Amino acid sequence: MRAILLALLVCGLFTVNNPTKLAAQVVQPTPTTPEQEAEFRRAYHAYQSGAFLTAIEIWTNLAEQGHIKSMNNLGTMYAQGKAVSRNYPLARLWYRRSAARGDARAMYNMGLLYEFGRGTPISDTEAADWYRQAAQRGLLDGMNALAWVLSTTPDAALRDGHAALRWANAALNQKVNSKTLGVIAAAHAELGEYRQAVVAIDRAIEQLKREVEGATAQSSDRDLFGLLRLQGRVDDVYKMLERQEYYRNGQPTRD
Repeated sequence: MRAILLALLVCGLFTVNNPTKLAAQVVQPTPTTPEQEAEFRRAYHAYQSGAFLTAIEIWTNLAEQGHIKSMNNLGTMYAQGKAVSRNYPLARLWYRRSAARGDARAMYNMGLLYEFGRGTPISDTEAADWYRQAAQRGLLDGMNALAWVLSTTPDAALRDGHAALRWANAALNQKVNSKTLGVIAAAHAELGEYRQAVVAIDRAIEQLKREVEGATAQSSDRDLFGLLRLQGRVDDVYKMLERQEYYRNGQPTRD
């Protein structure tokens, strides 16, 4: 039987369907032309302006030609339900095709599908596998997401505070914001380092306030919650305040 399977693999008649394996088997990117890049940018600007039908038409055409970034963006449009009905299986299909060609953003997006159960069973293990591949390619969001899962998953076999802290610090070295600081706090808490966790979450809350104030350019007499309401980020600060209380009481985050 093993000899038969080997022969089928060599001939290309039998394929491995494990999604993690798929991304690991990176193939050479399809060369892009100046015309494809110009069309990609035209679709991006159409998306930004709300012309979603134009964007999806262009990205579909480019994706079918093997344009890697268009595959990822097409997957996102199906995930968001922009110009089409939301369709997570189609989103996953295009993300996987892009990831198989080495696109870190598509790997990260695959992780999101598994972490939140969007068209798939929830699986922190699968999510972490995809995030790790994105992180290893230098994607900030992949590093941060991997560190979060390793810090907060209910799966004790998957949690790894030391690895989480390494990835969280790698993300923080790329960018200091409320998100990266919040993940650093969770990693410290997983390691039982609650004093450091409280310091980090306090910094995250202050950073969030600066981000919102900078985005809104409002006068300084507005309180934090007023600014957050303008930005739709009230839930962010509530979650941070909740974690702050956990860490002060010697409890880690479980997500």
